[in-house]
Amino acid sequence: MHTGFSVEFDHAWLAGRDFPRERGRTLLRLLAELAQSGSLREAAQRAGVSYRAAWGALGDGARLFGAPLVDMQRGRRASLSALGRRILEADEHVRRGLGEQFERLRVEIPALLADALPGARPRLALHASHDLALAALAEACARSLELEVVIRGADESLAALARGECDLAGFHVADALPRAAAAAAALGRWLDPRKHTLIHFVTREQGLIARPGSRIRGVHDLARPGVRFIHRQSRGAEGDTQSVADAVAAGRADAGFGLRADATRHRLAFTPLATERYFFACAKGALRGAAFKLLLDALASPAFVKRVARLPGYDASHAGRREALDAALTWVGRP
Repeated sequence: MHTGFSVEFDHAWLAGRDFPRERGRTLLRLLAELAQSGSLREAAQRAGVSYRAAWGALGDGARLFGAPLVDMQRGRRASLSALGRRILEADEHVRRGLGEQFERLRVEIPALLADALPGARPRLALHASHDLALAALAEACARSLELEVVIRGADESLAALARGECDLAGFHVADALPRAAAAAAALGRWLDPRKHTLIHFVTREQGLIARPGSRIRGVHDLARPGVRFIHRQSRGAEGDTQSVADAVAAGRADAGFGLRADATRHRLAFTPLATERYFFACAKGALRGAAFKLLLDALASPAFVKRVARLPGYDASHAGRREALDAALTWVGRP
């Protein structure tokens, strides 16, 4: 969720008597730069402090820990002492340990505050692979929730969620039968069962779309000489994204894998092969926020379910149901 404020954290941990955390930040920054450059003057410049202040920070650090943090010898490059190196290792340990928690809290805190902000309409950012039912969802949410939908690839959407760039990631398993393993791999690469959960969106019928009169009724017919097969959606002459059904209807291909709804829209032949499931992934903690409650209400609404049912091959009867990540790893259901 994106609002007018931002949630910011830092990893400051080094402090002591007469040594405030801001001083600790400066010292850690200076040690890191010194480890790279070997020159105190250059390290001070990169750390944004004067040469004199750099000397002062190193002296304060040595008194704080009771030993020098840097080895300085005339005519030789400056280097960190064993203690100085260990302090940098401790800083990296803190950053690794807190970074994951900070990312989770950056998502959860705005969601928890949303319903208390004056005059603010809750907003969710959804990065998702293309699906015909997304328009129905945006319409169902329009009165109570601002749903920002960004269409991108499934793997890109999941990566954006992992980086905290969106609130939900939409993906389907799988957009073509040979790619089911790739979808499963993307889940393992970007999502954590301890942090993330799934929301069921829709199921949709996937199969073989063919040009009428082509006598293509199954996968085995694709091996016939002269059959033009298209693997996935492509770019049209004007740069717009075109589905497999668009390409077949335009005569650029004889067949390809696609959705029953697309085939019906273009009056093309369709042979069912599998039932795909489309999920939204999100942070578990974010579900407690007002925006997600509104989203779940919209998904479960009779109006949304009824509108999706008008799409051939689609079913939204389980929309809004929470599921564990491994629900998407059972590949695709067979008709």
